[in-house]
Amino acid sequence: MNRIDVLDILCDLRQDAALIISPGLSNYTIAAHGDLPLTIYNMDMPYATPIALGAALGWPARRIVSVEGDGSLLAGPSVLATIARYRPYNLIVLVFDNGAYLTTGSGRAPTATAWGADIEQLGRAFGLKQCCTVREIGDAREALVRAFQKPGPWLIVAKVDPTDRQARQSAQLPVDVFESGLRFRRTVLAQRALEQDQGSRSRS
Repeated sequence: MNRIDVLDILCDLRQDAALIISPGLSNYTIAAHGDLPLTIYNMDMPYATPIALGAALGWPARRIVSVEGDGSLLAGPSVLATIARYRPYNLIVLVFDNGAYLTTGSGRAPTATAWGADIEQLGRAFGLKQCCTVREIGDAREALVRAFQKPGPWLIVAKVDPTDRQARQSAQLPVDVFESGLRFRRTVLAQRALEQDQGSRSRS
């Protein structure tokens, strides 16, 4: 299964969901679908999921998606315990597991999953209930559709091959991690203010 095919499904389902993306080629595929202000690109390891967790808790009306790699998530796996503790129903954690540090090197450095670490079972051990590992594109589509339709939190581990290396983008991302973070914050504040104003009007 190829990462790009899974990301195509994610972007089709996204609508107004906020995305926090860890380092890697996922950033370029998502940006190619359309640069949306509720996107933080290239968030440093291992902060994509912790930031997504905070956003989900602080903005329960909006679906938040963390797009992770196996190496990035395993650099800070205890965040899964915090997710299980607070159970934000609007959070999806999508982990691409290719068993290697391909973004930062030649791929000769394996991640722990290449030696038997199981991210789905790690999530279950921490107390997460809605976890799955998908290896076929049909299963990935089904898991993502379910995660967007039903309350979470969700942990979806997508086992992918390294064929997307051939699709490496030479173009720059629309904004860097710093600017995308500022833009994300401005957009959140503006939309939260709008939601509060609409709520006040509906009560009056």
